[in-house]
Amino acid sequence: MWPFDRRRKEQRRDFVTPFISFADVGETTTQAGVSITQSSATSLPAVYRCISLNCDVVSTIPVDVMEKQGDKRVKAKEPFWLRRPNEDQNWETFLSQAQASLEFDGNLYALKTSTKGGQLAALNVLNPTTVEPDKLADGNIIYKVQTASSVEIVPSSAVVHVMGFSLPGAIKGMSPISAMKEAIGLGLAAQQFGAQYFGTGATLSGVISVPGELEDDVVNRIREQFARKHGGISKSHAIGILTGGAEWKPLTVSPEESQFLETRRFTDIQIANAYGVPPEYVTEAEGAKGYVTGLYARQYMWMATGINPRLIRLERAFSELLPGTQYLKFNRNSFLAMDPHERSEFYNMALLGRYMTPNQILAKEDMDPYPGGDEYLWSVQWRDENAV
Repeated sequence: MWPFDRRRKEQRRDFVTPFISFADVGETTTQAGVSITQSSATSLPAVYRCISLNCDVVSTIPVDVMEKQGDKRVKAKEPFWLRRPNEDQNWETFLSQAQASLEFDGNLYALKTSTKGGQLAALNVLNPTTVEPDKLADGNIIYKVQTASSVEIVPSSAVVHVMGFSLPGAIKGMSPISAMKEAIGLGLAAQQFGAQYFGTGATLSGVISVPGELEDDVVNRIREQFARKHGGISKSHAIGILTGGAEWKPLTVSPEESQFLETRRFTDIQIANAYGVPPEYVTEAEGAKGYVTGLYARQYMWMATGINPRLIRLERAFSELLPGTQYLKFNRNSFLAMDPHERSEFYNMALLGRYMTPNQILAKEDMDPYPGGDEYLWSVQWRDENAV
């Protein structure tokens, strides 16, 4: 692990702070004529919504450390990094940035620092755009990390590397932003078109027809005066007065006719599908409503197809930091919300099946336990006739 001395906190700060910030990345030009970066892509509401939603959900799901003991699994002592991975962040903030790294770049690189005795001391999320994994001839992988002044060679033992979707044989994940650059570029182009349409376009779009020939300076003066009085959204529906035989000929094209709104809706749905987010959470779309009914069923589908793969990657990566048979486990049930009727049926089956006690059910509903509620209930028809 990367060397670190607890008595000299500035040593880790000197190493971490020179890393290039996340915004300093190269631009990619799209067919729509818009240049995007991993950070500027979030100016498109659909991208921001999808990334922030996935990060918020993943980082706020409760997590436990479990340990296998024969056929049983029991809770184990939590490591320090599950509460405070480093001196600047709690677990939720750290995990949100870790998931953001995966959503933007398709890779998470968490730098491990340790004491001189070899004990893990801190975890820090690196800017993924400044890290380049390299496979050596002997099969080992190293990480070349670009700092503000040099390139640091970091061994694989000092990095927690989580890969998103990747191609066969690849040693790094594929960036979703790069994979969706054309869809995002189209969405940004439509967004810029809308801003310019309402921000600088004259409400009375068209031409001014004047009889006879006009000098260039007169034409420019008429154009400037008209734009000054009628241009911009704040001057919508202003009354125009033309003199000297001038005539206004409107040439209006509505946003609907230019398919502006439909283009934005289409790109929003495409981005939501790529990020595994139900489209109706991002834009005006039916999404899964047509064939999935009930809050629990819809949440379960999102968990199965979008959230769960993300949780499994993180569980497996961070479980490697735990000793023995301990492992990290997210509590997925906290995400799968049921309405009162569905919860009532579930709890009744849990009581009859004797895999939950009354007090366990009360705890899930944030209610106080009652004496004797820790015992499993027995159905009268299931009792042994010879039992006392």
